Amino acid sequence: MTMDINIFNKIYSNIINGNKNIKSSLTKIQSILSNETKESNEMLRIYQKYITDSESITKEELVKANKQFSDLLKGLGLAGVFALPGGLLAIAFIVKAGQKLGIDIIPEKYRK
Repeated sequence: MTMDINIFNKIYSNIINGNKNIKSSLTKIQSILSNETKESNEMLRIYQKYITDSESITKEELVKANKQFSDLLKGLGLAGVFALPGGLLAIAFIVKAGQKLGIDIIPEKYRK
């Protein structure tokens, strides 16, 4: 009987810890998406200023907008691959192949 209780306690503990990890991951994803939205809005504002020429923009603003656009395209590409069957393994392979070829696959802000 004691062994059954120990097994139950271990399973229960794993479930509770798993829920904490899930909550932590979801909170991190929410933060990333919120930040991504702000940065994308800033990028669009800079491009709008550039296209309409109603206001001049600095070279730094244009570089920042271009970098955000590049990161956005990389993220969309990885999301598309992730949606495929075996996508997680495919992403790992693509990232590794990109590293060997000297190509940045992962957006810069996620390379921590």
